[in-house]
Amino acid sequence: MHAKASLLQLMQSDTIRLSKSDKKLSAIILADPASVIHQSIALLASTAEVSEPTVNRFCHKLGCDGYPDFKLRLAQEISSNGQLFVENLTQGDDSTMVIQKIMGSIQGSIQSLANSIDPESLDKAADSIAHCKSVNFFGMGASSSVALDAQHKFFRFGMPVSSHTDFINQRMMCSMLESDDVAVFISYTGRTDAMIVNAEIAQDRGAKLIGITSNGSILSNQCDIVLNAVTAEDTDLFTPMTSRIIHLAVIDMLATSVALKLGTSVEDNIKSIKKNLASTRTDRF
Repeated sequence: MHAKASLLQLMQSDTIRLSKSDKKLSAIILADPASVIHQSIALLASTAEVSEPTVNRFCHKLGCDGYPDFKLRLAQEISSNGQLFVENLTQGDDSTMVIQKIMGSIQGSIQSLANSIDPESLDKAADSIAHCKSVNFFGMGASSSVALDAQHKFFRFGMPVSSHTDFINQRMMCSMLESDDVAVFISYTGRTDAMIVNAEIAQDRGAKLIGITSNGSILSNQCDIVLNAVTAEDTDLFTPMTSRIIHLAVIDMLATSVALKLGTSVEDNIKSIKKNLASTRTDRF
């Protein structure tokens, strides 16, 4: 019943019983809902002087599955255009405006990546992969395509490489890793529970962990090396777009750095691949 009701109306009605802490949260949210949808649970809890579990319980009282679901529903309520792809897109935008806004968002994210990623960390990550027995890429959801792209690039180097996008397969692979294996975990938020659990298993096995995620996330704290990849995109509210693109860019940076460290052996592999692919190209046009 609550799931179909307006969150803003629920917070102002007597339909549900709100505690003193709940009322403090309601007051803050009702005063500026547009601001709240961009706040972390920690910031909202701090502003209201309540605990994070209290915020979660409040969200459940309103019929939400948790804080991310609450922010999504709140964003839908206050936006008459249902912006779920790019934050500044509106329903009235034509194709020209869509192109401009999408490209502007991508360009801004790429520039942000250039400022946030640490060259020393990239070099250490590349060195670990260049000298490992095998490299394994792990990604779920929107990060699955990034893990698959990484496998496509790195297998050309003549090294054992695999990508895993299923939780069970990830768990099995992590259970078999050894100290000379590298595990690369890809997660924009760094708080996907399944990824965190599997990273713990890989860590216990002694593997070298590289995280393509945001500094300070739970996942980053488990990794030996972190390639800090962040944008202004809030993936709790909007369909992951620029976050996926910057992760692909990090994979390109990492692959290029590894290739440079491996030297002529990679060049020989690439030449052989291109030679054998030539016969698959049609010349009918």
